[in-house]
Amino acid sequence: MKTSTLFLVIAGIISVSFFTHCGKTNSTSDIPVYSYLDPPAVPPDVFQVVFNISTYGDKETYLTFSTDAVWLVEKLGDGRINFGVSNDTASMAIVKADTLGFKAGYPYRFIANNNNYDEFNNFFTQFTKLPIDYATFEPKF
Repeated sequence: MKTSTLFLVIAGIISVSFFTHCGKTNSTSDIPVYSYLDPPAVPPDVFQVVFNISTYGDKETYLTFSTDAVWLVEKLGDGRINFGVSNDTASMAIVKADTLGFKAGYPYRFIANNNNYDEFNNFFTQFTKLPIDYATFEPKF
């Protein structure tokens, strides 16, 4: 009886932890994590941005890259959260991950939107600078 009770307690803790942290990721300690409210002024080569999506509506941040470069932009959280990027002339949804060329000195608007689900708190995204030549890469955004 004690073993089954212990099992039920552990299963309950795991399920509560899973649903509480759904949409989160355990970021590696050497990858810096920034709030969408306070993005990095000079983004490092690999970093994460966390969006608080506990309430409905768009949560946005602006990132300005210091050099022309090609970046891998990934959704680390639940795939149901809408995530995208826009500039003055175009908008693009990022379904899971995308590789894009970003121009230095231009503020790109990244938007996370949770209008449909109330079980999420935080949504993580990751940006990784790739060793690809920006001049010959397409699509530039």
